[in-house]
Amino acid sequence: PAAAEPAAEAGALPGQLIAAMREACRAAFLRCGTRLLEPVYRCEVQCDQEILGRMYAVLRKRRGEILAEDLREGTDLFLISASLPVVESFGFANDLRKNTSGAAHPQLVFSHYEALPQDPLFVVATEEEQEALDDGDLPTINLARKLMDGVRRRKGLRVEDKVVASATKQRTMSRKR
Repeated sequence: PAAAEPAAEAGALPGQLIAAMREACRAAFLRCGTRLLEPVYRCEVQCDQEILGRMYAVLRKRRGEILAEDLREGTDLFLISASLPVVESFGFANDLRKNTSGAAHPQLVFSHYEALPQDPLFVVATEEEQEALDDGDLPTINLARKLMDGVRRRKGLRVEDKVVASATKQRTMSRKR
């Protein structure tokens, strides 16, 4: 019976260790800030010099980032490499062809995931945070929150939006006869 006691204690120790590790990991995850990982495409666009500005405008409008710009030897065509968030890529090819009159040809390939710098669950809680928001130190539009709410809407989940944007009394426009 004395030899069975250490074996029973050894059986309880791993269970206690696993429970302690689980609670420590849970506490660490709850303490750190929440970040979203956004998938990013590598975009290769081939176009000529006359439409380069219009192509850059379409990329800029969709949060695209130019990585490289090369001139193809023997031609007047440029090969532009850019990174483009996947969520911004829907309708990108049509928009690019429309703005460049069909002269630019994009090719999108998955590249990597990128962490968004903002916390999607951030809410102004202190006066210092409100002052930083008013001074322009903090961005006015939380992109991570906007993307998260868009996904929740598409999936039919609850979104915390204001129902009434400006609470003023409604005027009736009827004529009195």
